[in-house]
Formats: sequence, structure tokens, C-alpha cells
Amino acid sequence: MSHFYGVVTVSDKGQIAIPIDVRRELEIKTGDRLIVIKRKDNAGIILLKTEKMDTLIEKIRDDDSFFAGKK
Repeated sequence: MSHFYGVVTVSDKGQIAIPIDVRRELEIKTGDRLIVIKRKDNAGIILLKTEKMDTLIEKIRDDDSFFAGKK
């Protein structure tokens, strides 16, 4: 389910401030690293905590059936 957290403005340096409510909810803290992914439909970007990507990669690596039947 989507949540609207507000509107951000991109600075002349390309920076944005992530709203405090979403930072609290997702436990994004100073110094956290986020992966920036462009949406396939070019509608925007996705920000993903690197630790979540690490978890996903581990699951894929440990799932012997993930690549089964793939060429």
C-alpha cells in the first residue's frame, strides 16, 4: 500500500530531503546508504536501503530453484 509523505524539491546540486515521517517509519538514519533505481516506465526512481538489497541477494543466492529452467 502506498503512502503519501509530501513533496520534495530537487536542489541545484541534485539533492532532496527525505521527509522525517518516512525516515522514521523505514528507520533511515544519517549515514545510511540508499540504492537509486530508475523505474522501468521512466516515471521516477526507487530508493532502497542497501541492507535490504543484501538480504534479497542472499535469498536469491541461497534459493537453488531461482534459476531453474531459466536460460
